[in-house]
Amino acid sequence: MLIRLTPTEAVALAAIGGQGLPPVITSVAADGGTVRVTADLRRLDELPGPLRLAARLTPVVRAEVRVLGFAGGVATLSVGINAGGLPVGKLLGLLAEPLERRLAANGLPRGAVDIRSDGTVAVDVEALLAEKLPGLDVTGVAVEGGEVVVHASVG
Repeated sequence: MLIRLTPTEAVALAAIGGQGLPPVITSVAADGGTVRVTADLRRLDELPGPLRLAARLTPVVRAEVRVLGFAGGVATLSVGINAGGLPVGKLLGLLAEPLERRLAANGLPRGAVDIRSDGTVAVDVEALLAEKLPGLDVTGVAVEGGEVVVHASVG
């Protein structure tokens, strides 16, 4: 099966399933092969000290996400982050632990999202879908023409 959704449709579908976006995310859009996410860090309760100061100076952060590959049920994403026009991808490593904790607190399986210090994120799609959509086997994920494209089968 082939599933093609715009980010707006994907967010709406997730909200119907009770998994809406966290309040820190203010917009999600896509063009070409890139998903663009905007976040307002003032909406986060827990930030490490240096990031709390940075969030006061530049509270709005923009990220560009691209799918680098998909293998063994895991999507590898490239994440480029900038705040106030400055590249701050190195901060992703500092945010890894609090973000992963927050994801787990929101019900995502531990280890399903691995935020790496090199600016990539590994998302275990199989682990994320196992409880909500058992039997769905995702074989590919991409962003094409401003849409999230998922290749899957039901088994």
